[in-house]
Amino acid sequence: MAQDPLGDGHPQPWYPQQAGHQQADPRGPEAPYLPYDPYHPYGQGQQQPDAYVPDAHPHDGHSQHPQQQYAPYVVVPQQPVGEELYVPAGAEYTADGYVQPAPEAEADPEPSPAADMEAAADPVPAAVPPSSRRARRAARPGPTGAAAAPGRRALLVRSGAGVAALGVLVAAGLMVSAEGGGSASADSSGEPGFTTAHSRTWAARADAGGPGGDDTLVGSWLLDGAVVRADATGVRAYGLTDGRPVWAVEPPAAGAVPCGLSPTVNRTGLGAVLFRPQADPKSPCALVTAVDTKDGRAAWTKPLTDTKGSYGARVGVTDDKVIAVGDSHAVAWQSADGADLWQYTGQGKFCTLSGGVSGGTVLVASSCADSTPIDQAVALNTADGKVSWWRGLNNRPKTATVLSAEPPVVLTTGEKPEDDRVFAWGQAGDPTAEIPVADADGRLDVAHGTFSATPGVFFHDRTMVTTVTTAASANGTGGPVAVVGYDLDTGKQRWRTPAREKGAARAVGVDGGALVLAVDERREQPAHLSRFALDGGHETVGGDFPSGTGSLLVSGRVLIGGGRIVAVPEHSTNFGTATGFRAKE
Repeated sequence: MAQDPLGDGHPQPWYPQQAGHQQADPRGPEAPYLPYDPYHPYGQGQQQPDAYVPDAHPHDGHSQHPQQQYAPYVVVPQQPVGEELYVPAGAEYTADGYVQPAPEAEADPEPSPAADMEAAADPVPAAVPPSSRRARRAARPGPTGAAAAPGRRALLVRSGAGVAALGVLVAAGLMVSAEGGGSASADSSGEPGFTTAHSRTWAARADAGGPGGDDTLVGSWLLDGAVVRADATGVRAYGLTDGRPVWAVEPPAAGAVPCGLSPTVNRTGLGAVLFRPQADPKSPCALVTAVDTKDGRAAWTKPLTDTKGSYGARVGVTDDKVIAVGDSHAVAWQSADGADLWQYTGQGKFCTLSGGVSGGTVLVASSCADSTPIDQAVALNTADGKVSWWRGLNNRPKTATVLSAEPPVVLTTGEKPEDDRVFAWGQAGDPTAEIPVADADGRLDVAHGTFSATPGVFFHDRTMVTTVTTAASANGTGGPVAVVGYDLDTGKQRWRTPAREKGAARAVGVDGGALVLAVDERREQPAHLSRFALDGGHETVGGDFPSGTGSLLVSGRVLIGGGRIVAVPEHSTNFGTATGFRAKE
């Protein structure tokens, strides 16, 4: 079997295993729904979901196993290549490649489901004494618009009723806090204006001028004043308020194309980009470039390895280091000048490594022909690259994918879909959770983790949150997805909340202490975002997005911050490079 060219996952080695051979251990102690068509007025059409195959997303970090297929995932329909890109009414593309829509008429937005529920509530608490209601009626204006001045007795009655009502409201608030079920208002934390209707503010078009023809997203950043998109055509920043081009990263060599992006930038604004030396997807993802995101200039470029064969890689940044994992190496450089700091080459010889970095940990999935067991999860200290702990993956996985470094979590796949597992450990390497990916209730969407360009599973402290693809939603009968939270200290499901909406929906991030679920546009259902509280799964439905948004929100990344929401689709040919939205005032 060929070596894995993809990055996060790896197969069993292609070379023969050395039976009976063990080296001295240098490691220390084993520590179809009806998919919405944005270009059809009523979203008609039906499409059966494809079977999930790791090879289908080479940037997601999975090993290639053409002979293996997995339980089906819902496939989000996208606009066929070649059709005209959606442009808002009254707007045109300008010479510098962005769309500035005509000003929208301010109109009262249609109420969202959340607003409907709030409007249906009795404005007067049921426990408030009837005298309070009588007092309110007495104070209402008569036909002339003037209210009679209340007497002293009326004032005393109102004061008593107000104190009683305040007591009821305070008690109710204490009860909600004690139950921990989440708040019905999403504006108290996270991005402001979440429940307000949103308007489209700009749309940047795709730019096919780069050396690579592949428009598949390999990473994105949300900066203070810009959003950055990386694909094989280049790494470009667009203004957060107007979508105008701000800067573009110069490739480190003629013909080099981006193949990866660090999930974040550090506190000084330094990020990292991975490049292939040429557009051929079989060329190694081997060049690491540090980028100053203030102006897009490259600070330095270093090779990860000198291997000429095909392989993928991941890169991450800390406050003082840039660290990449790929092929048979994990390598760290000084962020300021690219000076070599350390490298790690696996738990033995003839190794294949994949993984990622966050915080003070590099978590590596190591597969070495001469180690026992062959497949291991290894935690490295970012300070010096030394092994903090390692654990054997004794279920003999077909692939192993690092989903998160802090907390340490790995996805393994087996011979059958029911063999797939999510493993979690404590920070000292103690095993804490083993979670089946598929059961009678559906399949967890955990294929793309923290280091993927389009993650679908997210982590907050010791909680894992994602969606469940149920049998109904996977076979096209239109059943809703469910959102689940797992305790990584026990492996038990903390909560499970069926989404109110039907149709295409996917987890796109964490904001304001909640998982954010994107929902596509359907008949009588505008495109929108919903929040699910991490502490209990309570759903809050967000404000409507403009008509014509279609399946844009479920097509890739949704970045939230700075008073803006930016959709960065997985394929720019279908939806453009990026689209900006903001809550209406």
